[in-house]
Amino acid sequence: MIKAFLLDVNQKDLYRLSYMLERTGKVDVIGMSPCPQEAVDKIILYQPDVLFMDLQGPGQQEMMLAEFVKKKVPRIQIVVVTDSKQHGLWAFDQAVADYVLKPLEEVRLNQSLERLGQGS
Repeated sequence: MIKAFLLDVNQKDLYRLSYMLERTGKVDVIGMSPCPQEAVDKIILYQPDVLFMDLQGPGQQEMMLAEFVKKKVPRIQIVVVTDSKQHGLWAFDQAVADYVLKPLEEVRLNQSLERLGQGS
């Protein structure tokens, strides 16, 4: 079972992603937050296998958070779930596990989970 933490400022998207992940039977959502600052403390405490996170607008705060989290929890994998293609190069440079565009689709989410399984 993959332990996941979710970060998205949009509450509706946060709960939708949680529901979709739990429904697969492959993921245990151990925490979620709409607030990046709050998320950091919880991620360090809970030590999830994967962080599913949205990048909003320029995404600078979230990018810095992802880099900080990877330093504190080196084994964590990051999946970017966003409605923007603009952060693709950054995601590639950070070796994120996957980059999923919204709106979420079950097939695409399952592909992402398969990638996570291959990376561990």
